Amino acid sequence: MEKPIINFDEFKLPFSSKSTEVEENEETSESDSDLEDDEELDASEEKEKMESSIPKDAIYIGGIDSEVENWTTWNIQDEYYIIPLNDGMYDWALFRISWDDNWGTWKWSFDARLRGFRSNSKVATKYILLKLWERWDLDLNDTDNEPYINLLKSI
Repeated sequence: MEKPIINFDEFKLPFSSKSTEVEENEETSESDSDLEDDEELDASEEKEKMESSIPKDAIYIGGIDSEVENWTTWNIQDEYYIIPLNDGMYDWALFRISWDDNWGTWKWSFDARLRGFRSNSKVATKYILLKLWERWDLDLNDTDNEPYINLLKSI
């Protein structure tokens, strides 16, 4: 068996170029609570548009919902996917739809490409996630990272 090759260089996938921007509400006469409701609706619509553009051959891995505490706290919401690639160089790509808690928007995150485990998506998924999280210095022995551990166990 050939040794797996993983690549973390920046890349994009063609389906991400579909428009995911939701028009901003330019009316200033609305109350703050109305604006918050609109922003939540807009973010939900934005995520739905992104999900609808994902090809059918992509495999949903699962989601991470977590809160990080440092000098401030922020919410992490990531929906992980793996998709087969037929580009001759890599067999799989790992990507996420990620909530940007600072800007209040959903973003594409293209994390890694993998050559290896062509016929076994589960093994490829576990391998690519472990390597990505290792790159992030995510300690899977730390109970604060339980959502990541649980995602890995669910595969």
